[in-house]
Amino acid sequence: MQVKDIMSRPIITEDEETLVTKIAEDMAELGIGSVVITREGKPTGIITERDIALKVLLKNKRASEVKAKEIMSSPPVTISPEASVEDACKLAARKHVKRLPVVENGVLVGIVSIRDLLTRKPEYVREFYF
Repeated sequence: MQVKDIMSRPIITEDEETLVTKIAEDMAELGIGSVVITREGKPTGIITERDIALKVLLKNKRASEVKAKEIMSSPPVTISPEASVEDACKLAARKHVKRLPVVENGVLVGIVSIRDLLTRKPEYVREFYF
């Protein structure tokens, strides 16, 4: 099984100049926990709910004054849609990430989460949580 068989689409993106308040509003409205951050349409980072909590709220910054590029995790750890689910599990575990943007020829085509991966490869749970 390949990453393209289990990835989620469409992928929600925001420009790196977008304010954190807009990102948080979009995440809440769409019921998602992360967005891929782009520059000129290319993926340059990722922001999760945890990033907002730790890098904005915990540091008493005003979300209405913080841009995505200031708190995003960058560069994003990406994977090809042709990669195997097993390779995706190994990469996510090795890099300690919970989401892998899926990129083909420089274009963002989807995203795969550890939930997607572990649903198919539950034996990898030890890689992530132990």
